[in-house]
Amino acid sequence: MPISQSDLLLKLIKSMTKAEKRNFKLYSKRLHNEGDARILQLFDILDKQRQYSEDEVLEKLSLQKNQYINLKRLLYEHLLTSLRLVHIRKDMEIEARELLDYASILYGKGLYIQALKILQRAKSFTEKNKLDYLLLEIIEFEKKIESRHITRSSTERMDELTAEASMINRRVTNIVALSNLKLKLQRLFINQGYIRDKQDQKQIEQLFQEYLPHGAHFNFSFFEKIYLFQSYFWYHYIQLQFERCHHFAQDWVNLFQENPPMIEKDVDMYMKGLHHLLTTSFYLKDYPTFTHTLDTLERFRKESYPSFNMNSKILSFLYVHQGRLNKSFIEGTFSEGIQQHVPRTLKRIQGYKNKLDPHKIMILYYKIAWMYFADGQPGKAIDYLNKIINDPARHLRDDIQIYARLLFLMAHYDLKNYDLLEYLIAGTQRMFEKVQEQGTYHSDVLQFMKKIASSNPDDSMSLFRQFLQRLKELEKNPFEKRAFVYLDMISWIESKLAGKSVKAIASDKFTSIETATHPFS
Repeated sequence: MPISQSDLLLKLIKSMTKAEKRNFKLYSKRLHNEGDARILQLFDILDKQRQYSEDEVLEKLSLQKNQYINLKRLLYEHLLTSLRLVHIRKDMEIEARELLDYASILYGKGLYIQALKILQRAKSFTEKNKLDYLLLEIIEFEKKIESRHITRSSTERMDELTAEASMINRRVTNIVALSNLKLKLQRLFINQGYIRDKQDQKQIEQLFQEYLPHGAHFNFSFFEKIYLFQSYFWYHYIQLQFERCHHFAQDWVNLFQENPPMIEKDVDMYMKGLHHLLTTSFYLKDYPTFTHTLDTLERFRKESYPSFNMNSKILSFLYVHQGRLNKSFIEGTFSEGIQQHVPRTLKRIQGYKNKLDPHKIMILYYKIAWMYFADGQPGKAIDYLNKIINDPARHLRDDIQIYARLLFLMAHYDLKNYDLLEYLIAGTQRMFEKVQEQGTYHSDVLQFMKKIASSNPDDSMSLFRQFLQRLKELEKNPFEKRAFVYLDMISWIESKLAGKSVKAIASDKFTSIETATHPFS
C-alpha cells in the first residue's frame, strides 16, 4: 500500500486513541524479525513527533531513504490491520464482512456446507442491522454455492434465494437511486445556492421528478425511507420551503426514534436529522420544537459520547454548538451566549481545526460575529468577520462571504468609521460583481449602506424609516426568506429608530413569540 505523502502516516498515528495505540503495541509484539522490530521503533518516533520530520527518523533509525519508504508502507499496513481488530466488534459492517471472509475461506477449501452455515449467520446479522448491500452479496454467494454443488437442500430453497435476491435488489436499487437524487440536490445547492426565480424552481422540479424512484413508498425499508426523507428535505430546502423541510426532518428523526437499534447503527445520520430539525425550527421561529430538539440532541450526545468515533464527535460538536448559538439568537440572550457558549465553541474549533471543513468554521465565525454585533460590540464582530473575509478558502461559500461583508459594513457604521465606509463599500461592490449568489435583498442592503454612508447624519433616521418599509415589502418575497434569517437588517434598523440595542429588539421579539405560544402564561 503506497504512502505518497509522509504526513499521512503521522496523521493516522495522531488520530489513534490511547487504547488503539496500546493494542497496536501488543499486536506488534507478535512480529519477530528485525524489520518488524523497526516498525515499532518507527511508530514510537512518529508518535512523539509534533510535526513531521523525516531527517529525525532517518537519523534515529540509521535508514536509507528507499528503506524508509518500505518501512512506512509496512507500518501503515500493520496499523490498519491492528485497527481493524480493535473495531471488528464495534462496526457492524466490519463484523459482517468478517463472516463473509470466513465463508470465502471455507468455500475455497471445498467445505461448502460449512460455508453455507457461516453465510446463514451473516444473513441473520445483516438482516437484523439492515445492511442491505452486504445482504445482497451474501445471497449471491449462497446462489453460487447452491448452483455449483449438491447441498442436500430442496429446489424450493433455490426459488427462495431468487425471490430474496429480487426483493433485496429492488431495495438496493431504490437506495442507490434516492442517495443519487440527494447528492444531485446537494450538488445543485452547493453550485447555485437557493432558487432565485421561477426558472430555478422549474429546473429543480424537473430534476426531482426525473430521478425520484416511482413505486409504493409505504412498503419501503428503513433506509429507503431515510433516503426518501432526505431527498424531499433537500428538494424543499433549496426552494426555501422551510415548513415542508421541517415536516420531512421530523419524519426522519421519528423513524430513527421508532427504531432505536438503528440509532446505534448510524449515529451520524440520526444526529444530522436532529440538526436539520433544529435548523428549520430556527428558521420558522418554532421555539418549543427548537428547544425540545436541542435538549434531545444534547442528552443524546452526553450519553453516547464515549462510544463516538472521531467523525461523530466532530459532527456532534458542530450540531450542538450551532444549536446553542441559534438559541441565543432566538432569545436575544447575546451577552449570556458570549459568556457561556462562545469560549467553548472557540476551544473546540481550535481542537478540531485540522479536521473541520473551512466553510463550517466560517459559519461558526459568522454566528459569533453576529452575537458580538448584536451585543453592542462591533469591534469584536469585525475581528471574526475578518477571519471569514481573509480566509484562503473563502470561495467555498460565496453566500457567507456576502453576509459577512454586509455585516462588516454595518459594524463599521456603528463604530462611526464613516470615512472608511466609502472604501469598504467599493470593495464589497467589486466582490458582488464577481459572484452570482446575491439576490435583491443583498443588492438593496448594499445600496442602502451607500446612501447612509454619504448622507448627512440629520437625514439618517428618515433613510432608516424608508428602507425599513422597503424591507417589509421584500420580506414577503418567498425567494428572499433565508437572507432575512442570516442578516437581520430589520432588527438593526428598528434598534436605530427606537434608540435601543439590537439585543433589546431581539429580546422583545422573543417575548412576543413566547406570548403567542403561551397566551395565558
